[in-house]
Amino acid sequence: MRIIIVGAGEVGSNLARNLLEEQQDVVIIDNDPMKISAITELMDVQAIQGYGSHPDILEAAGADKADMIIAVTASDEVNMVVCQMAYSLFNIPTKIARVRNNAYRRVMEHHLYNRDHMPVDVIITPGLEIANVITRTLAVPGAFEVEDYLSGDLQMIGVRVKAGANCLGKTIGELEEHYPAFRILAIFRRERLLIPQDDDHLEKEDEIFFVSLRENTPDIIQLFGYEARPNKSVFVVGGGHIGFNICRNLEMMGYRPKLLESDRARAEWLANNLSDTTVLYGDALDQTIYEQEEVSSVGVVVMVTSDDATNMLASILVTGMGANNVMSLVNNTSFISLVVSLGLEKVISPGDITASRILKHLRVGQVHSVHSLKEGQAEVIEARISDQSPLAGLHAKDISLPYGVRLGAVISGNVVVKLTSETIIHTGDSVILIAQEDQISTTEGLL
Repeated sequence: MRIIIVGAGEVGSNLARNLLEEQQDVVIIDNDPMKISAITELMDVQAIQGYGSHPDILEAAGADKADMIIAVTASDEVNMVVCQMAYSLFNIPTKIARVRNNAYRRVMEHHLYNRDHMPVDVIITPGLEIANVITRTLAVPGAFEVEDYLSGDLQMIGVRVKAGANCLGKTIGELEEHYPAFRILAIFRRERLLIPQDDDHLEKEDEIFFVSLRENTPDIIQLFGYEARPNKSVFVVGGGHIGFNICRNLEMMGYRPKLLESDRARAEWLANNLSDTTVLYGDALDQTIYEQEEVSSVGVVVMVTSDDATNMLASILVTGMGANNVMSLVNNTSFISLVVSLGLEKVISPGDITASRILKHLRVGQVHSVHSLKEGQAEVIEARISDQSPLAGLHAKDISLPYGVRLGAVISGNVVVKLTSETIIHTGDSVILIAQEDQISTTEGLL
């Protein structure tokens, strides 16, 4: 598949990296020569300097042969014009645009984005997506990632196993048998991915991803060493688009968060537009503010300023002051290993989140959603079983999945089926599967 990415910022670069790993034919366009130079040094990709909204630049990128164009520049208007050019001049089948301004997003219900008006097939809003992911995560104690299925009735959760947790010493099969729809999908042990078997064991400090019914999540989370109920005391640092949406979401959930913003005018705007959030004006690296706000007793501290270095340094600062639950937004994927080495366990990666929202449009068959784990090391795929699927009609005990693939859940209608050896997968059922990177294409063939 030939894919053109317009915009070589963090989002565009991360997308290019993910797509290249999948052997896609990628071209990236940006008008900044320094970004073009940097990306060609980092990866083997065709890169073109110029304005992606200009027809001659799109033509040079091979738009007449492209299957998809993804516009993720800093300008909503440019992104929409790119899609218009891609449709009107080159008839590119799939057009995806990043649109951050709420004014443009609010008119979606008026059917603005269609072939007769503004031909954008998919709108992505990374800031809002990130805020929603963080908000879901805050509601589950100990989680560093939460993804919802079935309108939230089924969840995929990422946690780190604590020392002394009840799950230690038990096999995966023993842990799973006590709860319906509870299934451990993946283990990251010292950054190495393991797709578990029933007789495997967990170790302390393992990062695991599991699926469970929401109603059982409080009990299951205790297996890994965490309290059943979340601490609703939340301190957000950074009042940009992400921070604002986190606080707005939390207010709707009955929380009363605090928000620290370093720009006075922005702080005043936030105070006028948030009803149950205490807005503070000050520097993210000012220790005095954290002392005054008793950050050591806060349930969760969330660092979401626009600067990675500030997020990392502020996280180290509050951790040293006694805060024991800190989430840090890190845009630059090259910093993530550094963050982990510094002892900061909960890292939010916008690249993974954005890639997850786009990857499903590359998948064949009836894929509903795709969730990328750990910079693309594995994908959690939700898909409908077609009548051509080799899984259709089989009992679970008769299914032979490739190494590196694990069945997570079977959904019949709106009901999650308890997985046993006698469970039958029917045409029309939805399944959740995890596949390590080198088995993704094989997994698509199972659907």
